[in-house]
Amino acid sequence: MSKLYMIPISIVENDPSALGGSTIDIIHHTTHFIVERARTARRFIKSTAPPYTIDSLKIYEMDKNNPGVHLSLMRQLLQDGHDVGIMSESGSPGIADPGALYTAEAHKHGYTVSPLSGPSSILLALMGSGLNGQNFAFNGYLPIKDKPLIDELKKVEKKIHRSGQTQIFIETPYRNDRLVQIMMKHLSPQLKLCIASEINAAQECIKTKTISEWKKENLKIGKLNTVFLLG
Repeated sequence: MSKLYMIPISIVENDPSALGGSTIDIIHHTTHFIVERARTARRFIKSTAPPYTIDSLKIYEMDKNNPGVHLSLMRQLLQDGHDVGIMSESGSPGIADPGALYTAEAHKHGYTVSPLSGPSSILLALMGSGLNGQNFAFNGYLPIKDKPLIDELKKVEKKIHRSGQTQIFIETPYRNDRLVQIMMKHLSPQLKLCIASEINAAQECIKTKTISEWKKENLKIGKLNTVFLLG
């Protein structure tokens, strides 16, 4: 029976070393892919030295305004006996990206879903943070405007004090330093903040300190891909 494979790709561009051999084998035996970004997928598949030409693949890109646009196509491909691979733009699909839509649709229609092992910046950040890994939540992007952002950070802090739950979120890189400044100003000094930047890359940096400790530094993240964790 055909399967829906949730295929991770590297966090570091075009570096398949973080994937196991079995994951790469499945990539090499799959010819139909539904992906978050076609260009990224093609480059990554090429980096795994596949036994076929990239042009021979069927790669369908999700529409960012309608990410579920290929749900019916996926069902038809599976019905026709084709395995289908879902790929995120970075890391593991189904975690903080539209891949979950396709997983849910496959379950709804009785198709087998097979998640493959590979990197996720969110989980790697949690692993490296030293914060509570037994109880955590991923919040995606926080509000952009100042007041809603501050209000949401206050809610997040209350959750931490109430349950000890680690709160994880991300930000568009050019707003990293603005977010840090707001956290420094409005969060309790004893709260712990982990800043995990460029995970798996040569410039990887993961540090956890209290807000009061961070305030003593002239902290500038810049436009780095970063995961933030509070606990």
